[in-house]
Amino acid sequence: MGAVLVLLLASFTYHRLALQREKASLNPMGQMVSVNGHDMSVFVKGDGPQTLVFLSGAGTASPILDFKDLYDGLSKQYKIVVVERAGCGYSEDTSKTRQALAKAHVSGPYIILSHSMASLETLLWQEKYPSEIQAIIGLDWALPESYSQLRMHSQILRMARLGSQLGLLRYIPSRLYVPNENLSSSDRRLYQRIAYRQILSQAMLNESLSVKGNAKKVDAKIDSQIPTLLLVSNGEGTSFSQEEWRHYATRFAKDQKNIELTFYDAPHYLYHYQTKEVVAKIEDFIEGTTD
Repeated sequence: MGAVLVLLLASFTYHRLALQREKASLNPMGQMVSVNGHDMSVFVKGDGPQTLVFLSGAGTASPILDFKDLYDGLSKQYKIVVVERAGCGYSEDTSKTRQALAKAHVSGPYIILSHSMASLETLLWQEKYPSEIQAIIGLDWALPESYSQLRMHSQILRMARLGSQLGLLRYIPSRLYVPNENLSSSDRRLYQRIAYRQILSQAMLNESLSVKGNAKKVDAKIDSQIPTLLLVSNGEGTSFSQEEWRHYATRFAKDQKNIELTFYDAPHYLYHYQTKEVVAKIEDFIEGTTD
């Protein structure tokens, strides 16, 4: 037991020193704006006539890098905006994202592209401020119904956070926490350095622990005037079977004529596995449903 404690102390000490060394290389990739006392990064690329706002799911240490291969394929035609929530935490009333966009002088209406858990923020946004949203594209949404069946392991999450604080993430293969395998080696190293600081932060932990309650607060329908495309994976990486995962999407879209479903034989981060196909589908959808 004593030896374990010594190793953990050594890991923690090395981790804290490494964080100080790495800090100099972590220059913000986006514009920094202050919202409610928190610094938020808003990354903008391209100057097309339509604005695409990307919102990441849970546990994504660097949304800007995670979405990189997807928005690189879209930035020639559209204005790309990636909003990194403060601490990657979940904003119950979407005000932080909206305020960050306003402070970065990014005006709507917006085409929202959101992944996984960010479905909840998107659903709340379109419910409260439908005039701000031109269209919605769901990147393998974790739909409200799925959270009623999700098993939460709060103690495991808390232990994982403690492990992250001790620096144990540095000894885990990066493929387990860097979902975008298409990144260059330099971007991959940058993602790792960001993850060492951000992943399983207190905000991320709170986000995960409160998600079942948050899922009950949003409307399970989309405004009928908002064209919506839902891209659905095979369920790999979600803890649900393919049949269960796709059933949630099919049931959600039922009787909502403004929702189009497209299925992919790819894992949860489907836009990393079939990037060209996803980009082409997004372009076709936007051209066919918006002015």
